Amino acid sequence: MNKKTIQKPLTKFLIFVTVLFLFSASLVLLLNKWEVVINVNGDQTTLVEYKSNYEDQGAVAYKQGTILSFLREKIDVETKGTVDTSKLGSYKIEYTAEKDGLKASQERTVVVQDTTPPKITLTSNPDSYTLFNHPYEEEGYTAVDNFDGDLTDKVVREEKDGVVTYKVIDSHGNKATVERKIVYDDRKGPVITLVGGNDITWIRGNEFADSYTAIDDLDGDITANTVVSGSVDVNTPGDYTLTYTCKDAHNNETTVQRIVHVQDLPANQIQAEDNKTIYLTFDDGPSAHTQRLLDVLAKYNIPATFFVTALQPDYIYMIQKEAQAGHVVAEHSYTHDYSNVYSSTDAFWNDFNAMNNIIYQQTGTYANLFRFPGGSSNTVSRNYTSGIMTALVRQAALKGYTYFDWNVSSGDAGGASTADEVFENVTTQVQNVSANNRPSVVLQHDSKGFSVDAVERIIIWGLQNGYHFSSLTSGSYTAHHGIAN
Repeated sequence: MNKKTIQKPLTKFLIFVTVLFLFSASLVLLLNKWEVVINVNGDQTTLVEYKSNYEDQGAVAYKQGTILSFLREKIDVETKGTVDTSKLGSYKIEYTAEKDGLKASQERTVVVQDTTPPKITLTSNPDSYTLFNHPYEEEGYTAVDNFDGDLTDKVVREEKDGVVTYKVIDSHGNKATVERKIVYDDRKGPVITLVGGNDITWIRGNEFADSYTAIDDLDGDITANTVVSGSVDVNTPGDYTLTYTCKDAHNNETTVQRIVHVQDLPANQIQAEDNKTIYLTFDDGPSAHTQRLLDVLAKYNIPATFFVTALQPDYIYMIQKEAQAGHVVAEHSYTHDYSNVYSSTDAFWNDFNAMNNIIYQQTGTYANLFRFPGGSSNTVSRNYTSGIMTALVRQAALKGYTYFDWNVSSGDAGGASTADEVFENVTTQVQNVSANNRPSVVLQHDSKGFSVDAVERIIIWGLQNGYHFSSLTSGSYTAHHGIAN
């Protein structure tokens, strides 16, 4: 077979294949259509957290063949729709594209939801702790939700086995739980209180009476555990240091010191009235406490003024002793019965004269100084006679009597019930009165034992602080109150 014979069938085959290919290509081109296709980037349903930042991923669009999809052209996409993450719900984002009259659209669903649990924040001080066997005192907490806001009042708190659990649920069922471990400890030593202060003056020759307390926040009163080192020689003037040490059950130790100045007490100096003058006056006696008061006054050579009554007949004889000791005896009331003495001006002066007669019997002298029952500013007299105090003040002046009120109240007739309270009231008010450039007229009652108990301390305090004591005269500062009836 020659060469031409072989090539002839091959040529026919190639022609057939070429024709077949051209036919197929023509058929594909004839059947192929054009369309616009949009592809959404990411998920077509997107979940977004409440109040988060939402950025849409967008979409891409092409004009492409329906069969020959590789034949395509990228075209612009128009996006419509917004997402408000501050409001829960579903939002639609629409994507559209158009080219040569061909259109397409796609949607994305964006769901704004709240799946974030509330945040519980515990207030905590690293130095705080709870005493053993004591209840835990809540340090504080807050609960804030991104949707509901402040949920602090919705927190459920449970304390068990040394752990506090805090739980809260928001309006969409999101839960939060935190725990606090209670720290139990005892880190503070007892508090040692030195009665009278850390720096005191003691009068030479007087027996030293030390007084202190030790109170622990866990163990309570452990004063008995206090060890005092040092000593005070009350017969030798000088400065002495006492050291007080106390430990609690957990070995927390406290140490404080007191300096005791032993010195001679300045003598009382009788001098002209000024803002350093203290007039000690005592109402409603004499009583069972009056002798003790006279002894204290004699010990320090202090003159006083007694506004006396006949309320305790068994002690009337003490009026004579008051006068013999050099004190001023003044009139207060025979009965001290408001309903009687303020029923009329005549009734007042009858009561006055009855008491003044007793004073004369005991001392040989009538009193020309007096103090109204309840003071000149009393309002109780209104219950019996209107305007009686105004009338009595005028009549007293005409009769030549001088009445006294007070500008320092011990409070022993109401309010104060201990010697310490009386001392504090008197010394505080005396300083205030002195600062206002006035002498101090002090009101106490020698019918009150606890008030008498405070007198020695008041005298010592006064002498140590430059005051001098006197008894009242008709020319003394009267400390008058305003008339209220």
